[in-house]
Amino acid sequence: MKRTSIRYRLMVLMICLTTLPVLTVTWIAMNNTRGSVEKEIIDANRSRMLSADQYLDELIRQMDVLFYSLQVNQPLIEGLNAIDNQSGSGQFRTQKYIQETLTKAFYANSKKIDELALYTHQSQKIYSVNYANSGLIYSLDIEKGNWNRMLQAPINMYFKQADSGIYAFHSMNRFADQELLGGLSVRMNKEVWKEVSNILKSEDDSSVFLVNDEGEQLSGSTLEPGLYDIADILNHDGILNKELEIMKTDSHFIFIKRVDDGELTLIKALPITTIAESANNTVRAGIITGLLFALASILLSIMVSLRITRPIVSLARTMRMTPIQQFELTSVRSQDEIGLLERGYNSMMQRMKELVENEYQKEIEVKNAQLMALQAQINPHFLNNTLNLIGGMALVKGAPEIYKITKVIGDLLRYSISSGHEAAALDEELKHIRNYLFIQEQRFSGRCTITIDYDGADLGIQLPRFTLQPLIENAFEHGLQPKEGSWKVQIRVKAIRKRMVILIQDNGIGLDRTRLLMLRSELKDGMPIKVDRLDPEKDQPRMRKGIGLQNVNARLKLHFGESAALRIFSQSGNGTLIALKLPLPKKEDVHE
Repeated sequence: MKRTSIRYRLMVLMICLTTLPVLTVTWIAMNNTRGSVEKEIIDANRSRMLSADQYLDELIRQMDVLFYSLQVNQPLIEGLNAIDNQSGSGQFRTQKYIQETLTKAFYANSKKIDELALYTHQSQKIYSVNYANSGLIYSLDIEKGNWNRMLQAPINMYFKQADSGIYAFHSMNRFADQELLGGLSVRMNKEVWKEVSNILKSEDDSSVFLVNDEGEQLSGSTLEPGLYDIADILNHDGILNKELEIMKTDSHFIFIKRVDDGELTLIKALPITTIAESANNTVRAGIITGLLFALASILLSIMVSLRITRPIVSLARTMRMTPIQQFELTSVRSQDEIGLLERGYNSMMQRMKELVENEYQKEIEVKNAQLMALQAQINPHFLNNTLNLIGGMALVKGAPEIYKITKVIGDLLRYSISSGHEAAALDEELKHIRNYLFIQEQRFSGRCTITIDYDGADLGIQLPRFTLQPLIENAFEHGLQPKEGSWKVQIRVKAIRKRMVILIQDNGIGLDRTRLLMLRSELKDGMPIKVDRLDPEKDQPRMRKGIGLQNVNARLKLHFGESAALRIFSQSGNGTLIALKLPLPKKEDVHE
């Protein structure tokens, strides 16, 4: 019974350890899913509103082009003004010209409009063109009806609803005194509004509204039961003058987007229950998935617990039957699997006692020493991979600047830990310098200008690693940072005869004559450089940070011999120039 109880307790423990995390994660995921689904649906509808706005904006632009092309047609306008004073053949030719002009304009835009009409205020007549006829003329009193807004003031474009569809109107006024000369109207093709509805109506129970600049609902904008709150929003003063806005009422999400200059306003109403239902579907799927994983965890726990306890019992039985006197190190009190394991462990320790005290103990000490040495190190490759991971995550999240900076830092780290020779090719050293300067440019954004003049020619020269970086660090720390205003750093690489010259120039505070001569003397004599530029506030030398000029000079002479040279030129207030002259390798050395 005791063996059965310990096995049962272990099984229950493993079930709890495996199912509780699954249930916890499922619960958290369900709560997060609701907000995620709502945000996803709102973002999708925002994109649809912008697409519909772009479609209608293009439509209004095409109508503008149509209206103004007719309004600036001088023969057409002159014919309209003169037709009432003409008779006979002259009047017939004028009417024919008006009809032909309107017909051409109509068929050029027939995909968007079903009818084109031209109104002359002087004669109060309408010239109309549609698919049924190409020259209908009739009288019209515009004081009543949709044309009457032209009598109030000049207006570029407005939309009105009629029994036969949606019309767009445009007034034509005399330039000098803005007197009304006439107007133009087009009846919009029903396919236009169907296309807008197709773009916006992504959910079956959503409602789409099209409103003119007077707040009147146009075709297809009928209120459905339960949308009284939307009616209140449509009637609210000033709402139609706002840009893209998303509002939330007790029952709906309202998306409002003004088109162009406000001639039209798009409104979409999405019931909150629709979003909740979408989230509930995902939540139900998450619950089912979580339960399935919990069931799988329970079965797996039972299998694992059996796989653990059975080998322990078998191993303890084998150890107990070994014909060697037992050496009990612990007191065994229980009769379950753990008790069997303890007795078997004591038997094993008796047999291996002397080995542990001699050879095995030494091996453990060696392993411990190796482990301590490994723990004292940081795996730079792991850090490099971590930087690449951060850069990849930044790129996915739409932050390319962070990706580029982490990539540059990774390259800097890779260059510093690269194994092999202590020397590096000129291209590699310059690539490392570019990465370092990129970090400095980001640090002093908008203030520092970097120029590297190098044609990329393969000179076959090898430099000690980190030859140039200390010199550029010195330029920033002691030359540029004390200076106000813009900074400039220029690096030039040239091959002159059998030598390669590297020039590093900055426009920093420079050095006075006394300090320059001191530095040149120290470089010539090989003395350690313990001070750098003078502190302008205390007029005293300040201690140098990092690797100095002497260190770089010594490394170059060690690598190239006495033919290598480092020279420094400077003037107080006019910056500093450092020149490196290095011997180029012979052609046979390059090929080798």
